[in-house]
Amino acid sequence: MITRKTALVLLPILYIISTLALVYGLGYYYDFDHTVISTGLLFLGCYILSSANKFTLISLLVTFSVLSFYFPTGINYGKPTADLLIPLLQTNKLEIIGYLMAVKQQILITVVFIFIQGLIYYLNKIIKTQKNKKNKTSQFVSVISFIFFYIITLFGISYQHLEVNDSAFLKNIISAYQEINLIHEEMKKYIGSNNNNIRVSRLNEDDNTEIFLVVIGESVRKDYLSVYGYPLNTTPFLNTANGIFIDGLVAAGPNTEQSLTRTLFKAYPEKNKIDWKINFVSLAKKSGYETYWVSNQGTSEYGDNIFSALAGTTDKSKFLKKGPYYTSFNDDDHMLPIVSEVINKNSNKKVVFVHMMGSHEPICSQINDFKSNFKLNNQAGCYVASIEKLDLFIKKITELMKGKKYKLMYFSDHGLSVEPDRVFHDLSLLQEYQVPLFYLSSDEKKHILVKKAISGLNLIDFYSTFINIKTNVTNENYTFHYADKLPNNSNPIIYWKKYRHLSDIVKNQPPITDIEVNSASINIKHQ
Repeated sequence: MITRKTALVLLPILYIISTLALVYGLGYYYDFDHTVISTGLLFLGCYILSSANKFTLISLLVTFSVLSFYFPTGINYGKPTADLLIPLLQTNKLEIIGYLMAVKQQILITVVFIFIQGLIYYLNKIIKTQKNKKNKTSQFVSVISFIFFYIITLFGISYQHLEVNDSAFLKNIISAYQEINLIHEEMKKYIGSNNNNIRVSRLNEDDNTEIFLVVIGESVRKDYLSVYGYPLNTTPFLNTANGIFIDGLVAAGPNTEQSLTRTLFKAYPEKNKIDWKINFVSLAKKSGYETYWVSNQGTSEYGDNIFSALAGTTDKSKFLKKGPYYTSFNDDDHMLPIVSEVINKNSNKKVVFVHMMGSHEPICSQINDFKSNFKLNNQAGCYVASIEKLDLFIKKITELMKGKKYKLMYFSDHGLSVEPDRVFHDLSLLQEYQVPLFYLSSDEKKHILVKKAISGLNLIDFYSTFINIKTNVTNENYTFHYADKLPNNSNPIIYWKKYRHLSDIVKNQPPITDIEVNSASINIKHQ
């Protein structure tokens, strides 16, 4: 049995351990500055003052235990911001599985932390039963002091421009939600509205392309495609396909929302602004093309609303899922009959957008009945198989367009961290931003590889010349056929919490190559 003397020794130690766990787990350490120390002292003060009575103690321990469920996110990504919460708001049943697999070690910290909170309550109970009770005045002062500390610690105080604990956790949550709502309202107000300031003209009057196909990939790292040098044969079709393959595209952001909002829409980093009126669809419609959107992603969750809203501005959109994309699980191949129907609908020139699920985590769930040449005995094996599956999807979609004049543009929104037993988002990983970009065409006669560092923020420029237009809001120098003439952007701008340069990302992860195969593996040697 623990004595009061032992409890008095253990309790301060547990307060300090819990304080350090909160600072670490809630992401304060992630962007370390002088406020981290003051925040830690506030956490510690709350623990000390909470012993005033049973109510304050239980309130604090329950509150901190609930906050500890954020630990896996805070450890990996830092304090809550709008940029972080938007992807979290998209979380669905499939993503929860992938997320839990990615943070399973950090979940243990939450479990241990909650156990310690229970132990703190038990030790306080021992101390209280073995000492004289405080008088009512002393208890009242302690409770008022605790409430004051509790409010400052969780919400901060703002009075006449004086900020006390501006980095308070729940204050960050509230501010992030407010920012998300502002972004959402601005997007709804302007997306699809006519922008009379955009001037569009044809680049080449002799271009007889019937179908412009934009395939948006999901979670694909460039260095796992054999067409870019991966030693296992993951892209047998693309390895020899006639087209232009850009080796050096840097995704605009490390997750779907941050990347595609700055890829499909016109972004102005210097103003920290996105112009919702200028986007892939509006440029196509302004040019007189029919527009179609076919998606294997969701339609009703917050993060999906931006892209489903964009899809809603096309002449016709089709989502395989009615609602969030966990409502049903569909293979990307299920989009092929819809694409076939669209491209054969009439003889009008069309821009068709195809949004894949691709290599989205949990990765092994994306393989379905696909017969891979690689063994799916771990997460890395499934990821490699998903690249092989992507290659076959591109082959099938080009076969649908045989006999037609077409151009196809493919890029992925971002990459992932790939380890043998887990595939997950690591926002500080260089390969998270290194993604494939290629162009195929019915008229292309050669297989060309261009090594050129290019920012994802310039994809809207590539896209405009891809659909044979030049505008006053895009740069007509960005063309696939003259990509090798572009200046090498050795340090492209990316967006994660703020606009920054790729050189801020220093963590490196070479691709895993010791993947077991079902048949003899083929090493692809590139010149």
